Amino acid sequence: MSCAKYPNMFKPMTIKGLTFKNRVFASPITTNRIVDHGYPTPEGIDVYETKARGGFATVTLTESFVNDTYAWRHEHGLNVYEKNMTTFNMESIMTLTEAIRAHGAVASIQINHVGAMNHPDTIKGHKNPIGPSAFVREDGIQVEEMTREQIEETVNDFAETAWNCKALGFQMVCLHGAHGWLLNQFISPRFNHRTDEFGGSMENRARFPIMVCDKIREVCGPDFLIEYRMSGSERVEGGQTLEDGIEFAKLIQDHVDLIHVTSGYYQDHVGTKAFSSMFDKHGCNLDLAEAIKKNVHVPVIAVGGFNAPEQIEEAIASGKCDFVAMGRQQFADPAFVNKTLMGKEDTIAPCLRCSCFNPLASNPGERPIPELWHCAVNPWGQRELRWRNAPRPTGKRKVVVVGGGVSGMYAAVTAAERGHDVALIEKEDKLGGLLWFTEVDTDKESLLKFRDSLVARCRYAGVNIRLHTEATKEMLEEMHPDAVICAVGSHPFVPPIPGVEYAKHAVEAYKDIEALKGKKVVIIGGGAIGCESGYFFASECGAKVQILEMRDEMCKDSYPSQRQALLPRMDKAGMILDCSVTTKEILPNGVKFLDKDGKEQFAEADIVYYCCGNRSNDDIVESLRGVTPWFVVTGDAVRARTVKQATYEGFCAAMDIL
Repeated sequence: MSCAKYPNMFKPMTIKGLTFKNRVFASPITTNRIVDHGYPTPEGIDVYETKARGGFATVTLTESFVNDTYAWRHEHGLNVYEKNMTTFNMESIMTLTEAIRAHGAVASIQINHVGAMNHPDTIKGHKNPIGPSAFVREDGIQVEEMTREQIEETVNDFAETAWNCKALGFQMVCLHGAHGWLLNQFISPRFNHRTDEFGGSMENRARFPIMVCDKIREVCGPDFLIEYRMSGSERVEGGQTLEDGIEFAKLIQDHVDLIHVTSGYYQDHVGTKAFSSMFDKHGCNLDLAEAIKKNVHVPVIAVGGFNAPEQIEEAIASGKCDFVAMGRQQFADPAFVNKTLMGKEDTIAPCLRCSCFNPLASNPGERPIPELWHCAVNPWGQRELRWRNAPRPTGKRKVVVVGGGVSGMYAAVTAAERGHDVALIEKEDKLGGLLWFTEVDTDKESLLKFRDSLVARCRYAGVNIRLHTEATKEMLEEMHPDAVICAVGSHPFVPPIPGVEYAKHAVEAYKDIEALKGKKVVIIGGGAIGCESGYFFASECGAKVQILEMRDEMCKDSYPSQRQALLPRMDKAGMILDCSVTTKEILPNGVKFLDKDGKEQFAEADIVYYCCGNRSNDDIVESLRGVTPWFVVTGDAVRARTVKQATYEGFCAAMDIL
């Protein structure tokens, strides 16, 4: 059915005898426990096989490096550069490629050299990094200009690494010529100031990448596919422009089989759209891919925030690209392609483009706290092997879930999919809990899709949904449940500020968004919700927004990538941001506060909102406790936090019902 609905997405393409069964690639992206000392772990093999099983035409491993001297930057890559691999190490990688290919996916791997952006601590012998030209970086690191001998060595390293990949079962190699790494550095005016045959004109600057491609052809043969990943534009002053990208693509096209168009550079991955944010349009690099496709004769791949099949179909049908690659969406739902194929695209969990690529979460000035890479909308993600081996239920249980927010819905659908008889009780007239405002906030359209996907999954799984029903202990006792999952959520905290009766919680604004147009709005509380709501009020409603925050930073509870995306936009929207303040009193026409210097100020306002966090509905929890020994509290009912914790806790609670 969905083949007819998305004919371009599911149209196979064959290149040099290798058939791609559809037009959707799983692009290279890092995750937890992929490798151990350079070789794939059981968890890593399982993660990639899950993507292949989910229907992607190509599954590309995260970046691996062409040597362990100057090229290497992290421990997540496979050791495919070793000249003399042991049988055990070869077998572990071959098990991985076999697992990908078993499901009809093309097994590919991204290989890279980070060049000038390396750090002496990650280079064997603590040498200075090398690049096209010598310079001292902003962090004080000296970069050495590559000699002709080093260029030749690096070309050979790429080719020998590609040969190892071919020998180990990979059918294609993805050369990372984007995001400010070495191949891109030779193209970029920011890095390449050479005056020899590798600098100056684009023909000269392209010489090194072309040498790499030609050497791979020579060593690996004409039928081993080369995908070249390039930045259509670096999106930075003084960097590679789209015009440069088009000129380079024309030169490289006869030396590669596919051109993969991304943008930006890693050191400012959010601002330059190397990784798009929730505020960027879906397919944010499609314009770059389109411009390059018009000038080349090889297939072009577009990447950048795609998270829905209709986006892919439109991109290909319009002729702007030939394939679409998905990054974080493959974490959100590895079965994306197969769900679309089977006509169940309404159950796809969409990528929220939030925080899964922030392994170190910290507030400015604080010591970093390590975190695993996990997805807000997919608690299975990067934990597949562990949960696949979890105990199966020993019988069908009667499960009652109280609360139809994210945590409650995820608990209900998980329990139902595991064979239990599940009733979901919700006092409001719709599911979704606090996510009701996403129907209005256009910046949260993916979060709205996530809510709707959970509703669809509940219905597919046969969950008995009871709306307009307020749970009581007596009601639950009459149902005789074997297990109760209490996901009754939280409520806004009302700050003890004199005159607070003149203010409302910020989310209340979404009930009458038209009332904000052209108004002066003051928001007390500059955490994630206060800032994101305030930005929407300013950018979409034309409100003049001022935020008062008691801490020394705005969005201090957000992940670094979210802050990097949001703060410049808030500034551009003309918002007034006051940190380190003490709110003294709310009046009908504004707010009195002490600024960071202790001086009293007045913020004039037509409307005042507060956004000072939420508190768990402990009273409801305690009123229901004791119905059955198996009574578990999840999500905001434990402590008000994020979608990621709510989803995971609801999932875990359901998985424990045996």
